Amino acid sequence: MNILFLINLVNHNYNTTVFVLKSKLSHDEAEEMIENKKINSFKFLLQKPKKSDVRIISFKLYYEAFLLLSGKYTADFIRKANHTISVDNNVREVIIDQNTYPVSRKSSVLHKLEPTRKNKVELEIEEHIYLENDDDMAFDYQGKTIDLPYHATKKIIENYTKTKLIKSWKIRKPELTIDAMVKKLIDKLKKSVGDDVRSFHEELVLEDILEVYVPIFEAKLIGPKNKEKVLRIDAVRKKML
Repeated sequence: MNILFLINLVNHNYNTTVFVLKSKLSHDEAEEMIENKKINSFKFLLQKPKKSDVRIISFKLYYEAFLLLSGKYTADFIRKANHTISVDNNVREVIIDQNTYPVSRKSSVLHKLEPTRKNKVELEIEEHIYLENDDDMAFDYQGKTIDLPYHATKKIIENYTKTKLIKSWKIRKPELTIDAMVKKLIDKLKKSVGDDVRSFHEELVLEDILEVYVPIFEAKLIGPKNKEKVLRIDAVRKKML
């Protein structure tokens, strides 16, 4: 369901669709992947530590939230603008609606060298603009923007097995509010509007916000000289992150 609202309103009731993806990895399978990769995480140049020198000190499964937003922004407004037009070299000024605009004339030297070259007139005018932008944004649970296209991701999610969030799970919920995320999307959509505008009317059609929880195994490792590293596994795609 899409929501239509005026941008300058606040505290909207957004429609949010929650997806919880089911892990395709068992705890033992994920731990084996970490064991096979842990040495490489401490590799320096051509040197690798011994397997016994790297220990797993923490290994947990988290369900991390990813938020995807998509919207269509329209705006109807008038803005000030400067335009340059060319006129014949014998024109001294241009008069538009009782406003006079002087011609930027060439120097006498240039005039003799290039007698057919056009003169320029700088016009201060107003433009009536109708703007229409479509865009999307995605955030991880910490509120950092990530590259995750809305519609392509929504289609992919439909093919994955879903489950339900259980309170006893380790869940990393969004740290950024929905209002803050929507504002970031609006700022992105409004980027080409400009500042000096009047008679402003704008609207945003916001698609359902996708709140996707992805199971991620996270291992904290300690290696030589007590250096610590973190390895993470996407338990849906069975891939190291």
